[in-house]
Amino acid sequence: MYNSRRLALYHYWVAFAVFLPAAMLGAWQMLMRSPLPAPLDDPNAYYASVTLHGTAMAYVVTTFFAMGFGYAVAATSLGRPIRGATAAWIGFGICLTGTLMAVAAILSGRASVLYTFYPPLFGSVWYYLGATLLIGGSMIWVVLMVINMMAWKRDHPGQPVPLAMFAITATALLWAWAASGVELEMIGVVLPRAFGFTSQIDAGLARMLFSVTLHAIVYFWLMPAYIAFYTLVPQAAGGRLYSDTMGRLTFIMFLLFSVPVGIHHLFADPEVSVGFKFLQSFLTFLVALPTLLIARASRSRAAIAAGAGCWAGFRRCHGRSR
Repeated sequence: MYNSRRLALYHYWVAFAVFLPAAMLGAWQMLMRSPLPAPLDDPNAYYASVTLHGTAMAYVVTTFFAMGFGYAVAATSLGRPIRGATAAWIGFGICLTGTLMAVAAILSGRASVLYTFYPPLFGSVWYYLGATLLIGGSMIWVVLMVINMMAWKRDHPGQPVPLAMFAITATALLWAWAASGVELEMIGVVLPRAFGFTSQIDAGLARMLFSVTLHAIVYFWLMPAYIAFYTLVPQAAGGRLYSDTMGRLTFIMFLLFSVPVGIHHLFADPEVSVGFKFLQSFLTFLVALPTLLIARASRSRAAIAAGAGCWAGFRRCHGRSR
């Protein structure tokens, strides 16, 4: 278990080490856009900082935190060390290498393409390679989450997988499906142009592929928060989840409805058909269903707590009257 704990902590340390300077860059960008005086008032530095801030917050912090959280959940909920720890460390090294490559390219001033890196705007090939390694390395984590859940299920036939492990595996599958968009964009569209293998590029296709990942990034950091809400909060409160089955259904719905819902960011793009835009609108509204279940869960807990308090008060009053 010690190795699993250290594995999770290393991912957390990278995530929070990147988060602090990225947050400070966000504050500096606010000053640049406000009437207040800002240090280093340079447009080139501003766009480089926007790229670094967006890449760090959207990709680096999110990916490392979600992976570390996944390893911690797998070890604690299953009650045994992570299977495939060597592969997990390799994945950590790949993601860290990609992060350093992307950051170095941005700091050199040759990759001010924002975190969306929409072509025909182009930056250093090292930035794109770094982003590809970061997202590609996270696929090792996805495979390990599935392997650990299946191994536990095989060793405990007839028993349901713990909800926390079920949910983090659903999160991993969502990320695998969603991240395929930006990986395909990198490998099939951006990197061939960055290496000079071709002089043409399909900007519309690149935006379409990126949009598959664009919105799912939100769920990649949001679903760990939901997992904590469904599993850690009831335990800390000394209670239990109102419905384990409904909790599992929530994460299944997130997995089904949220991909590729990110294409709703392309409603103004002419290459997306009207019918497909309508479908994306429908999927976008469907994502509200699991969110409403979470709100219902919190209201149910509040009602239970209020009811318990009223009953305790009634018993005290009734006892005094007797």
